[in-house]
Amino acid sequence: MICLEKQNSIGILKLNNPPHNQILQPQFIKEKELHDFIKNNHLKALLITGTGRHFSNGADLEELKNIICSGQLAKEIDKGKAILNYIENLEIPVLAAVNGICFGGGLEIALAAHLIIASESALFALPEINHNLIPGLGGTQRMIRRIGKAKTLEVIFTGDTINAEKALDFKLVDYIIPKKDLLPYSYDLLNRLIDSRSIKVINYVMRSLKNYYTLPFEEALAAETALFCDLALDKLNREDPKQDE
Repeated sequence: MICLEKQNSIGILKLNNPPHNQILQPQFIKEKELHDFIKNNHLKALLITGTGRHFSNGADLEELKNIICSGQLAKEIDKGKAILNYIENLEIPVLAAVNGICFGGGLEIALAAHLIIASESALFALPEINHNLIPGLGGTQRMIRRIGKAKTLEVIFTGDTINAEKALDFKLVDYIIPKKDLLPYSYDLLNRLIDSRSIKVINYVMRSLKNYYTLPFEEALAAETALFCDLALDKLNREDPKQDE
């Protein structure tokens, strides 16, 4: 159900369950598999997209019923949340390239990315309310961080489908790109971001940005200083190896 590919220093994770790339399990990829893929290939960025016409229309309701009947629903949801937390906390840029439908759990996967780029034909929704449910993989929390409380209330309570233009107006997505250019543009954007940067610099940028959300302001500033000084010392040692003596 998942296809992993590599182009230079960029990893590509494709949701691969045509035609709509439904998610059969909340934990759509094992954390160790993704971790090893990134580490073993020395990846500097990750691109998440869907195979074919769509990103993902979310959970397979029949499979969800089976999980409920097994008595393991909370455990399986926690596994799904864990992999999305892992993706969100990666210290490399993660970009979701959304083609076609991006509903429910599919949208919750996209929300874990640091950048979301949509094709002109992309459609977004959290339709769980229509099944007397709520988003269960962190969508209520990540959506608020993305678009604010008022718009999140609208998206969740109506369950309505949002087109790409409205998603951009809501700041749910960062860019809209013609469908044929979606993947090339997404790849080129990530490539421009990482360029010839060292993995350490990339990690430090991502760590410092994450500190905005996870640390009090003064602690985040102090952490930024420590990261800067460490990189500055590295730079000095490269330019003047005698400093190591």
